[in-house]
This record gives sequence, structure tokens and C-alpha cells, in this order.
Amino acid sequence: MKNQSNNKMKLGIDAKWYFKGPPSGNMVVKNLVDEMVAGSHPDIELYLFITKDFKQQAIEQFPGALKLIFLPAIPNLLNNVLLIPMYAQRYKLDAMLFQNFNSIWPKKLFKVVYIHDVLFLDHPQYYSKTELFYFRQMKGLAAKSDLIITISNTERDRLIQNNVAQGNKVSVIYHGVNTNFKVLANYSVSRIKSVAFKYHLPPKYLLYVGRVNIRKNISSLVSAIKLLDDKSIKLVIVGEQGSTADALKEQINTESLNNRVIFTGHVPEEDLYVIYANATVFCFPSYAEGFGLPPLEAMQCGVPVIVSNRTAMPEICGSAATYINPDDTGDIAHKVNDLLNDIDLYKQKVIAGVKRASEFTWLKSANGILKLISDAHSN
Repeated sequence: MKNQSNNKMKLGIDAKWYFKGPPSGNMVVKNLVDEMVAGSHPDIELYLFITKDFKQQAIEQFPGALKLIFLPAIPNLLNNVLLIPMYAQRYKLDAMLFQNFNSIWPKKLFKVVYIHDVLFLDHPQYYSKTELFYFRQMKGLAAKSDLIITISNTERDRLIQNNVAQGNKVSVIYHGVNTNFKVLANYSVSRIKSVAFKYHLPPKYLLYVGRVNIRKNISSLVSAIKLLDDKSIKLVIVGEQGSTADALKEQINTESLNNRVIFTGHVPEEDLYVIYANATVFCFPSYAEGFGLPPLEAMQCGVPVIVSNRTAMPEICGSAATYINPDDTGDIAHKVNDLLNDIDLYKQKVIAGVKRASEFTWLKSANGILKLISDAHSN
């Protein structure tokens, strides 16, 4: 039941990644929280949990009436299991939305865990032993939750098949696409030139955005470049360079592709928008995704998208994307060639992509999460 003193449900939101966190987690939490805070929810009182190292930024960022609770900057799991429950009791919260790791106490607290993905259960080969040990704590803790929210039907099925939870406890809320991602016509010529100069972008380029690790399968994309009809088009790789970046650079050197691959590293969001919009084709050959947001961001920017035919990507991208077998370098090159050589197909995919991306909004995501929690808690 709702808190009887003001007839509002007092809901805690785990927003530790709002200012800094895993790149995808940071982006998801920031967009969801912004929409939740900006929206009108007369039956819900929000309490945001932020780490102390961003206390000043949080005070400046959020309205004075919003309840902010500050946590030490310790691992997500420890905060969720040990400290958030203490604050939940102190502030008499009715419900709590946790990121990935649920807590098993206090008993009266309605516990909702937002699980971004459990790919590690089906694809352990893409994770280190430390990561696997840490992430596996998710499974036992999730079983103690009152409600699980995940990001695709593919992930919902994975949760059920791995006995993380029964189907009636797992709901799906899709991610959204930030409205700041726009087609190239929205930017001035000087802005486009400035970003191109800053990152040494060529006139035409294939684009990959995301982490550089084994699961993302960038090595196959690199090898496909040699097979393209266009021998001048380059590949731009945007994102944090993980442990496999050195091996990838060695591959690039071995295959004599140094002049055709550009690494930008992590880039500020305002530059990323232009890098997306100015791309010729977006390529995402990942082996496994819980959702796969970058392809939708590219679609919204009016860029045709090539993605793997696996896990959640067909569910999310629908008929707007061009699909490849991530194990087949020749297939990747063939599909890129199709887009580069067929103007009508290219335009068709641009139009379909913009339409598909418009179906995913963070406002819809935020409202969907709050409604789910409110309805489940009141029943």
C-alpha cells in the first residue's frame, strides 16, 4: 500500500550512474531520471540516490524540492545490498528501483530490480573471471525481488530460461533514443567541419560506436574493409578502448589497414551527435546484445544501419536494419557494398530507420517504468 501520510508512493531511484558509470549505464540512467524528474507524477514522490563525489553537481542539477540521498562511491553491489536498504528504512520508502543488483531487505520494502542484461549467463566467454563472479551475484539477488524490469523480450526470455525469475515477475520496458540525435541537415556547415577536423574524419566513413571488446566483434568488421568495392572508405571507431584494443590495432597493422581505420576514443555527447549524423553507414557486428541502442541512435540520425542477426538486435531494429552473420566477414562486406552501391536501397533504409527510431522515446520508457512499479506496488 502507498504511504498513508500523504497518499503518495515514496519511490527510491538508484541513480548512482547519473553523473558517471559504465558508458551505457550512465546514458540509460541519465535519460530515464531526467524524464522522471521532469514529468508530472502526482501519486509518486521520488528519492534519488547519488554518490557523494557528485553531491555538488546533483544539488545544482536537480530541483530543490527533490529528495537527494548521497552514498559513498563504493561498488554498486555493496551499496545496493548494504546501504540503500538502511536509507530506505530511514526515509520510510515504499518501493525502491535498483540497478542490476537487488537487495534482500528490509522486508516491507517493495523491491524492483532493473536488469540491463544477463548476457554473461549465456555468453561467459566474453567476460573475465572477475566480471563473471561479480555479475553472477545478480541472479540470486534478483530471485528475492518483487518485480524485475528488463530491456527486451530477448533478455526476458534469457532471465526465465536461466531460472533467474518466473515469467510473471519479469516485465519489459524498451530503451529510448535521446532527441539530441538528429539528421545532418540540423547542423551548420561550420559545426560539421569543426567536428570532422577535430577527429580527422574523412568525407565518407563507416562508423562503429561502443566499447572495444571481444563481444562487439570489431575484428570482423576491420577484416571486411579489405573486401569492399570502395577502397578509399574508412572505418571510424568511437568508444572506450578495452583490453582487446591492442590486439585489434595489431590486426589492423598486420592487415595493412592503418590508413583506413580511425580511433577517436571516448567523445563528448555533443560531438557524438555530429559524428553519427555525418557517417555513411553504421556498422554494429556484435555477437550479443541485450538491446543494442547505438543502431537506433544512428537510425535517428538518418544513417543506414548494418547489425548482427543475433540476440536482441532483430527485435529492436526490425525491418529497418540490414542484417549480417557476424561470423562471416564476406557477408559483412557484401551488405556494406549493397548499401554503398544501391542508391535506392540506401534511401529506403534511411527512411525506414528514422521511422523505426521514432518509436523509442525515453519519455515512454520512464513513464512505463513508473507505471509498472506503481501498479505492481498497489496490487
